[in-house]
Amino acid sequence: MEKSQVFDALRDKLRAELNVAVGASKDAAEYATNDESRAESKYDTQGLEASYLAAGQAAVARALAEAVNTLEGLRAELTVPRESALRGALVRCRLGRFREWFYLSPVGGGETLDIDGTEVTVITAQSPVGSALMGKTEGATFKLPNGADGSIEKVV
Repeated sequence: MEKSQVFDALRDKLRAELNVAVGASKDAAEYATNDESRAESKYDTQGLEASYLAAGQAAVARALAEAVNTLEGLRAELTVPRESALRGALVRCRLGRFREWFYLSPVGGGETLDIDGTEVTVITAQSPVGSALMGKTEGATFKLPNGADGSIEKVV
């Protein structure tokens, strides 16, 4: 598995989510300003609720656009080989009897990516797993906040 594949998959997934969020924001804004959502009485809040939804959808779209821009701006840093678990590292860990792949990214935490049939979980340094891994090298052990022990098998 190449790190550039992971980077591209994350960027593409965030772009797809951005496109959905932009569409939802436009739909919500259109509905909020539509004559059908105009209040028929002082108790009718449908238009107001639609405007709140539009604002929320727009905020999601802005956050996703910022995440995509951040990734694109850091491509060189996030795709170079690493010897320790730092931003941009692709790390294979053993957690109990399971092996897990993690990609340390400044954005997109919680996303899961399928790279040629292998699941990679995107984590940030602020996440419990990310903070446990930060700075560690192959062979290092770590403990998660829930008490589970893990070890780093490979850093790319």
